[in-house]
Amino acid sequence: KIPNALWANLIQERLSNVDCIKQGWILEGFPENQEQAWMLQSSGIFPRHVVVRSGIKRDILNWRSVNSCSWLLTMFPVEVFHTTFDWPSDPLVQERLVKPEDLSEQEVSKKLLEYHRNFPEIFHIYQKVLKSINADQPSVDV
Repeated sequence: KIPNALWANLIQERLSNVDCIKQGWILEGFPENQEQAWMLQSSGIFPRHVVVRSGIKRDILNWRSVNSCSWLLTMFPVEVFHTTFDWPSDPLVQERLVKPEDLSEQEVSKKLLEYHRNFPEIFHIYQKVLKSINADQPSVDV
């Protein structure tokens, strides 16, 4: 676990780089709790939009996370492929795909429980810029 203050400092440092200032930025999966959200704000980081994917059933989410996600290990960025929706056509790329170790059904359930526990607080902080998108539909529509 990385302390919340360290996360906020690292993110603030990265978002102050010229490319982020000129082109914008996206944070995925952060903040995870109210303390992290307050730390971002106290660091001067205010997103224009916060997007939440909602409406997806737990069993579908588990299926997508546990059984369908493969990662191509490269330097940066890490490329994510989906075995059903976004499988690479190149056989050499297919050979290099690995499944992240932390995506067991138990780990996904644990993360989901923590998300539901913390989400109302984050919702409240970002309520003026929050956008909810129905994720229980084909990925091209999401």
